[in-house]
Amino acid sequence: MNTRRENSPIFIRLSLIIFAVVNIYPVLFTISTSFKTTEEFYSNLWSLPTKFHTENYVEAFKVGHIGDYLVNSVVIAVVTLFTVTVLATFAAFALARLRVPFAGAFVSFLFILMILPPESMIIPLYMMMAKLKMINVTYLPIIVAYVGWLMPGSIVILYNFFRTIPEELIESARMDGCSELGLLFRIVFPLSSGAVATCTVFNFAFVWGELMWAQIATLTTDKGIPLSVGLVNFQGEYTTNWGLMTAGICLIIIPLIVLFIFLQRYFVQGLTAGAVKG
Repeated sequence: MNTRRENSPIFIRLSLIIFAVVNIYPVLFTISTSFKTTEEFYSNLWSLPTKFHTENYVEAFKVGHIGDYLVNSVVIAVVTLFTVTVLATFAAFALARLRVPFAGAFVSFLFILMILPPESMIIPLYMMMAKLKMINVTYLPIIVAYVGWLMPGSIVILYNFFRTIPEELIESARMDGCSELGLLFRIVFPLSSGAVATCTVFNFAFVWGELMWAQIATLTTDKGIPLSVGLVNFQGEYTTNWGLMTAGICLIIIPLIVLFIFLQRYFVQGLTAGAVKG
């Protein structure tokens, strides 16, 4: 019995190490390949680059127009995240603290919407936007779709967090004459940095790497193409130049890593909020 308990932490740590290697190695392999020439890549697939060819990134920007795609992705991500955060915060606060009728049923419905895959909505969404003549408007069809897809999950996360804020704190602020908007911006929102960071990381990862709808929404235009779609076009043009290809992939991976590093502390707080009571 004691032997099992002693071996359990070792097994868990070994499993975590294997899981980390499986997930981290492809990222390291991509970064390493982005500094190789095509000849070096084919001569020794798994080796580190003998010389760091930073010109791959310069070439990707000049020839592959990765810089334009990157700007488009930044615009789409910033507008989408700002819109989702603002709207989801207002909606979650109203559902959690303003005694909205059937608030629990509405949140349950949002949770069901989270389960539905976005791919199941693409055809009706495209038909609706085509009839509204939104397809050819730069950025608009992508941003509108992303906001709609990300709102349910963000509302559910923020709703559950707002419910953990002590009722006494809310009531004391109201007794001191604080309005509902003042209560939201002065008390509730400053306390919800962990939940907002959790939503931001998840939402940014989706927006930054989503491909299917972005590709469909930009089929009839060459403006507003995000990085994920531009990378597919780049692949079609440079099918054998793996240095340029992986340099473009790194431009998708690196912002996600940087964002998570800066928001890691708040992200963990958001995931564990409400887990312990007392």
